[in-house]
Parts: sequence; C-alpha cells; structure tokens
Amino acid sequence: MVETVDWGKRAEKGFLASGIDPADRRGHKNDYIDLLQKTALEEVLELRGDEIVLDFGCGSGRVAYWIAPKVKRVIGLEGTPEMVLLAETNRKAKNVDFVLYDGTHFPDLSCRIDLILSVGVLQYMRGPTLKKTVSELARYLRKDGRGCFIEQVSDNPNLERPRAEEYLQAFEESKMNCLRYYPIRNGRWWMLYLIRYGWVRQKWFSKIALWEVKRNRRKKNKISDHDS
Repeated sequence: MVETVDWGKRAEKGFLASGIDPADRRGHKNDYIDLLQKTALEEVLELRGDEIVLDFGCGSGRVAYWIAPKVKRVIGLEGTPEMVLLAETNRKAKNVDFVLYDGTHFPDLSCRIDLILSVGVLQYMRGPTLKKTVSELARYLRKDGRGCFIEQVSDNPNLERPRAEEYLQAFEESKMNCLRYYPIRNGRWWMLYLIRYGWVRQKWFSKIALWEVKRNRRKKNKISDHDS
C-alpha cells in the first residue's frame, strides 16, 4: 500500500512544514532538516552557474529558491495548485518558474535539463508508478545531465517506503547510472528530539548538520530506515 497525502491541506502548514514535518509545531525540527538537506546537497553539487535545474515535486519552492542564485534557471514541477500558490506567495528569486501538472502526464519543457533535484517525492511511489516517474524524469535530462534525490528509504516491510533496491532498479531501467548513494540522517537519532523541543540552540544547527551528513556518509550501502 502507498501512503496517500492531502498535499492541498499540507500547503496550509506553511513554507517548511508543508514539505517536511507538518506536526512540528515549534518549527525547530523543520529548520534543522531543511538545513541538513541543503548541506547534503551542497556537499555533492558541483555547479558551474549556467545550469538549468528541474526541481521535481517542488512544493513550496524551498529547494528551488535555495539553488536559484547558484544557477541560470530553475523550473519547479508540481502537482498541487495550493503548493504552487504557496511558492509564489513566498517568491524569493526571479529565475524560478513553476509548472503545474496533473501528476501523471509529464509536460514538454522548452529546454533540456542539466540537473534534476527531488526531495521527499519519490518516496511516496512504488512499483510501476515509481519506474514510470523516474523514466519520465530521465527523458528531461541532457546526455551528460545529473540527478540528485533525497528520499526516505526503508527495508522495514511495515513502513510504506521503497527499499533502496527499488530506487536503484528504477534508475537502472531508465538508463540512469547511480554513481553513489548513502544515508544523510537517521530519523530516530536522539539529537533530533532535543532539537525538536528547543533544547539545542539554532546557531549550532549548521555544525551539527555538517557532522551528521559526514558521519552517515561513511555508512554507504547500509540503509535501513534513513533519508538518503
């Protein structure tokens, strides 16, 4: 069974909570995870500055707006009108365009994509849906284009998340060569609970995030219940 989410309702939770944890009332956990994910991306993205980037499932635009100053253009592809409205309401860059689609029929874009980013989107798909989506995304890429995905991965059959092997198989069948994969955080880490309840000062978040990313990167190919 695939987890279903009312993304229109999620959009009501705001810029960060809509795409991370809508139950984080204080916002500390969402601030930290947002920083952690961007730290992980910063570690692997080698940008020239002239890239055209596709942010698939862009939601509120938090990743699109973050990368916008570093590249030529960002296209945010999103299936929920309320999310696009939220992103436009919080517009932070001029070189970001949002494209609304129906979640099934992928639109033709006017250009080839150098880099695809997707954070927390593929994890809600399984089987044929996951494979079709990855195949459609691969179609957008230039010959030497790249993709970078941060998704929840689990080998626990009781959790509604794809296993690492499912992602890898979808990439392989779409002729996307997976160069590397590794966890960036453990959802049950005790430090995250301290952060959530405000017991860790925000000024320490960046150092903790960098340390966590580097620590987990050493656990490559050892994924059980992680974001990777």
